[in-house]
Formats: sequence, C-alpha cells, structure tokens
Amino acid sequence: MLKIRPQHMNALAAQQAQGFVRRMMIHLREIFLEEVVSLDDKKLKAFVERVCAKGEEGGIVEEPHVERLIELSVSFDALRRDPLPGWISRMVRDPNRSADRLLNELEDELRFGEHS
Repeated sequence: MLKIRPQHMNALAAQQAQGFVRRMMIHLREIFLEEVVSLDDKKLKAFVERVCAKGEEGGIVEEPHVERLIELSVSFDALRRDPLPGWISRMVRDPNRSADRLLNELEDELRFGEHS
C-alpha cells in the first residue's frame, strides 16, 4: 500500500503552487502586458507570490479567486500598497464576506466607487 507522508504532501503542494505562479506569469504577460512590461521575470514572480500570500492571509485560497485577485492587483494601484488602504483592509477583515463577494465588492469599488 502506498503511504503518503506529510513531507510528500508538502512537496506536492509546493509544486502545485509554483505551477500556479508560472501559469499566472504567462497569463499576465499575455493579457496584462502593458501593466507588467516593466517587470522582469524575477520581479513578476515575486509580485505574483506576494499577492498569493496576501490572498491567503485574507482567506482567498482557491485558484480562480487568487487569479482574480492577482488580476485586480495588477490593474489597481490601491491593492499594491503596503499597508493596504483602510477601506480595503476593512473589507478583507470582514468575516461575513465570501471570497466571491469580497472580490466582487472590491472590483466594484475600485472601478466605480468613491475610491476609483
């Protein structure tokens, strides 16, 4: 019988995460070229990894949600600030918001709200 140990699971998870980062780098270069043209691969990889980590802190962990967060982050300067603006921090900390709802509300506010 095959036994998968925790270190094997960790290695598989790390491999999956790096695959996602590579796919996102390609996606950004294809779809958001103007926004990322000034970033070399090392900086783009660091950007994607940083957004993934921020998403995880806010409970955004499913690939489609993380991808959307990365797309929003590359499009809107407010999501790249450190620390995040207060209004974004309050939205992220709200435990009653699902990832879908949070991303929808963030995008609406960034595109059309008083913070656009």
